[in-house]
Formats: sequence, C-alpha cells, structure tokens
Amino acid sequence: MESLALLVSIILLVIYLSSIIAFGLSWIRRKSWMIVTIVFALFGLASGIWLAITLINGNGLFIGAIPVLFASFSIWNTLRRNKVKP
Repeated sequence: MESLALLVSIILLVIYLSSIIAFGLSWIRRKSWMIVTIVFALFGLASGIWLAITLINGNGLFIGAIPVLFASFSIWNTLRRNKVKP
C-alpha cells in the first residue's frame, strides 16, 4: 500500500514540477529557452487536464487546475515576452 502512495506522489510531483519549471523558464527572454518552456508547459497543461478529468468526482478539478493555470500562464508569458518588436 505504501508503494502505491509513493507512486501517486511521484506522478503528482512530475505533473506539478513540469508546470513550475515552465513558469520559471517563462521569464527568460531567449528564443532558445522559449521552445523548452513551451514543451514543459504543454506537458503540464495536458497532464493537468488529464488529472482533472480522471479525478472529477473528488477534488480533481482543484488538483488539476493548479498545473493548468501555471502552464497556461507560462505559455502566455513566454509568447508575450518574446514578441518580435518592429
């Protein structure tokens, strides 16, 4: 039983860390880091939506909303900060 709880904790850690890493990388203004940020953010967005859908009967909407919000803000912030200026 403890190994199942450890597995769930590791899965949640990966989901949350991907969104938090994307959030941190979204403040860098280099074009090369933009791709890395979007990859982490898309993984966090997809896994957060998956988490919210699979745990909809419990508190899954709240647990899944946190990485979705971080990832969507990261994508928005990356595209806003790396805009080509005329």
